[in-house]
Amino acid sequence: MATEDRQRTDGSLSAGPSGSVGVWHYYAAVGNTEAKLATLVELLLALQSSTRRSLAICCSSRDSLDSLVYSLLRSRAFAVTAIHSDLTDKERELALAAFKRGPGSGGTAATHGSSGLAAPESPGAGAGRQRPSPFPAEAEGPGRDTAAPGPAGPGPGSGLAPQAQAQAHDDERLVRVLVITDVCLKALPKELLPLGVCLLVEFDLPPSKEVYSRRLSAVFGGGKDRRSARCVVVDMVEAGAIGAFRALESFTAGPVAEMPVRVGDMLLGGA
Repeated sequence: MATEDRQRTDGSLSAGPSGSVGVWHYYAAVGNTEAKLATLVELLLALQSSTRRSLAICCSSRDSLDSLVYSLLRSRAFAVTAIHSDLTDKERELALAAFKRGPGSGGTAATHGSSGLAAPESPGAGAGRQRPSPFPAEAEGPGRDTAAPGPAGPGPGSGLAPQAQAQAHDDERLVRVLVITDVCLKALPKELLPLGVCLLVEFDLPPSKEVYSRRLSAVFGGGKDRRSARCVVVDMVEAGAIGAFRALESFTAGPVAEMPVRVGDMLLGGA
């Protein structure tokens, strides 16, 4: 897909801030929905190797959310919080508050099954890594076939059995992922926004500029919030979605670059 990427002095392409203040925009082209799920999991695994920052993923529908959460839980490599319409307002608020508090808050484990999907009985991380990864630079190194986090409790040194202490410590090393539908994102209380993460993955392309703007505002906040950190948006673009992608470029009013192989560079300013 052609983009209006800016040319750097070293000859490589660089995505500059989009029309939204302080936001760098990238896309990942995939063949179909199945490939989109696999590519996203590989992307997150690569990010886990280079940076353990939390992130948010926006979906247009509950079906997309369910498929995505199932794939993430199969990898057993992420602490997943899913917020959707089957949860009550109070449950959504508690889940989001726990996600924002981070490890040790008890929210990660409590919301692990909030999508209505149970984690598979056998780890799926090994199977997922048999495919050649498009992100080799960060994906190298020991794998993490980590068991799904159990109920959160007091931190290490608080009287937990050694095995429980090890599990609690390991939970803190997982990348925290918030998956949310547009409907629920729109209904979140303003006092819980912005989400306070620096990476947004648009699993489904925004259908309108209004939805796009709402996603950015809810996740990153306003212009002042965005200047305090490098805010990055990654769009998963399926084959045949050229029209939707062109519409997205008009929403951003700025360059949308192809995602680099060294995905950590997106957050660290190297791309």
